[in-house]
Amino acid sequence: MSVIPPDAAGEAKAAKAAKAANKAAGKINYRELGILYALLLAWAVLAIANDQFRRLDTYVSIMRQASFAGICGVGMTLCIASRHFDQSVGAMLAFLGCAFTAILAKFAEPVATDQATGAQTGGITWYGVLAAILIVIAMGILSGLFNGVLVAKLRIPAFIATLGTLYVYRGSAYVVSGNQPMIINQIVTKEQYEFFHFLGTGSIAGLPFSFWVMAACAAAGTVVLRRTGLGRHTLAIGNSVEASRISGIGIDKTKVLIFTLLGGFVGVASLLNTTYLASSNPGMVTGFEFVVITTVVLGGTALAGGKGSILTTIVSAHFLVTLTVGMNALGVSSYYQRIYQGVILLFAFSINEIRTVAENQRVKAAARREARLAKLREAQKG
Repeated sequence: MSVIPPDAAGEAKAAKAAKAANKAAGKINYRELGILYALLLAWAVLAIANDQFRRLDTYVSIMRQASFAGICGVGMTLCIASRHFDQSVGAMLAFLGCAFTAILAKFAEPVATDQATGAQTGGITWYGVLAAILIVIAMGILSGLFNGVLVAKLRIPAFIATLGTLYVYRGSAYVVSGNQPMIINQIVTKEQYEFFHFLGTGSIAGLPFSFWVMAACAAAGTVVLRRTGLGRHTLAIGNSVEASRISGIGIDKTKVLIFTLLGGFVGVASLLNTTYLASSNPGMVTGFEFVVITTVVLGGTALAGGKGSILTTIVSAHFLVTLTVGMNALGVSSYYQRIYQGVILLFAFSINEIRTVAENQRVKAAARREARLAKLREAQKG
């Protein structure tokens, strides 16, 4: 009797995991687009129930609000697909937002207004604006890198590591801001403020600028997930860490890169969120990490790892914002909204198990039908 060597068995398992990962990443599973159908149904029902959802500006507002969680969700999809998640994204976004306004204040000169003409001088140069943007994105990348090193190199479970950095980043936001809100239009001139106003609330071709940024991030994330070695390694690790190690995948390197990319996406989202609010404060977006995680999981990315979809994550972000806007439009009490949000959170975390149970029931029902047909054919032959 032949015995398969352990290495060969591991390689076979790794090949199987890689094949499954490639299959999951290479095409859209239309059975998992339920969140898209749910979004369209919600829009249809709300359009019938409330005048607000018969106006185009409502959907533009939903797109704008969904873009912040959507951009972070692109990176979180990669993270969760690798069987990890990051609890620090909300605190990181607040820290980076406070850092952005602090950097603007550092580069800017006091604004002076000519009483006769109303012309303003001072503020910040365009070089200063560009430097502030690049510095904040770099800080986001470094923050994600720090999380990745804790998880991959120091072997701290992601739940514990990012819970710790949540407090680090939130505390850093208080330090950077001096525990004071910072208003952008108090730092720059009115002319310069128009640029920041465009970043936060401007539109291109009728759609929010932040939506176009989210679309670009989603396209980049989809390419990474479906067309690159990093994406294949991410899904393979989510399917089986041991098989991935045997097949020669650099697990630590992959984990570090995933968290680093997530930090970069959070940096982009922080710029848009801060300019949308036209200010920053250290206590903003508390609990945002749960919104992002719920967005990704409700979009079909398995908490158990091994599969994920950027498209459904983006759709899920719009669905969650639609529910919030819809409940506000229908006058639902904020207390009940919290209950509904909790139910959605529970549903999101159990949806994969629900799908598994439903699939098992479908398979069992098909087996029973096949058994009955087999008996019927035997009876006819007899």
